Amino acid sequence: MKSKNIDISYPLLILAPLSNFSDNGMRVLSKKYGTDITYTGMISIYNIIKNDGIDFKILPEERPIAIQIFGKDEELFEKATLILNNFADIIDINFSCPSKKILNSESGGFLLKDFEKIKKIIDRVIKVSKVPVSVKIRSGFKKGDKSYEKIGEICEELDVSYLTIHPRSVTDKFYGDVDINVTKNLKNRVKIPVVHSGEVKSYSDAKKIFQETNCDGIMIGREAIGNPWIFSEIKNYLINGKLPLKVPLDKKIETIKEHLNILINLYNEQYAIKQMKIHIPHYLKGYPGINKLNKLLNGVKSIKELLNLLTNFRFL
Repeated sequence: MKSKNIDISYPLLILAPLSNFSDNGMRVLSKKYGTDITYTGMISIYNIIKNDGIDFKILPEERPIAIQIFGKDEELFEKATLILNNFADIIDINFSCPSKKILNSESGGFLLKDFEKIKKIIDRVIKVSKVPVSVKIRSGFKKGDKSYEKIGEICEELDVSYLTIHPRSVTDKFYGDVDINVTKNLKNRVKIPVVHSGEVKSYSDAKKIFQETNCDGIMIGREAIGNPWIFSEIKNYLINGKLPLKVPLDKKIETIKEHLNILINLYNEQYAIKQMKIHIPHYLKGYPGINKLNKLLNGVKSIKELLNLLTNFRFL
């Protein structure tokens, strides 16, 4: 199945937009190990316009890539879209972010309270976009709200390429269980592809979501940090029935170095070190030396020091 040139084939897996973590290395490695679509971190339409001509430094190995945007002004959404046509394979509009800063700017999840505003924004973006447009929402602003039903109708009417639902309310943030019946209900109500987002931590979770909601795809976020193999594990299980094997330490360290080299080649050493300081603890969590490693990482100032730390990790 294709939706506006996006291949929506089972099992469609998407790397979620992850603030601070969604760098080129994470996206390349997630693609290498089976994700079908990658995302940048969420970007303000105001920053896109202010930095017209910004180089997103997107590698071919990251594509297809969605650039997720947020804001509140319809006209500025249109201007940002005209710029993003030069970079994105998909433009994704965020109506789901629950952070206090975003809500205070009347963007993200705040807009779930204003159906007309949402409709105007989507319409303006689609009219000028040269690439598929997707939308991400939550079930509603407050617990018990069913805003997703009306917004699903709007997205279908405007021919959005796919709709991602995180089945918690904005005020829930990331607390409590996701309600997969919301995903199921949305899928039953609309004809456009529906993607589930939230609490998919393993191949068995993915199987349950696909089976019980009949959704078209799953978006995976926090569980992919330091674990790009989650995508291949899910696909091997769902397609071939194969249970995943534990990724050996040597493979993890090799992958960390691959991640590091991608960043060094694109940026400078200091940026690469800064990013790897947040990624490495996730790659190596659960090992006996992790607490000592975390303390030593803080003092790392060069690539040589970082590589020596990795080489000696098993002896910490």
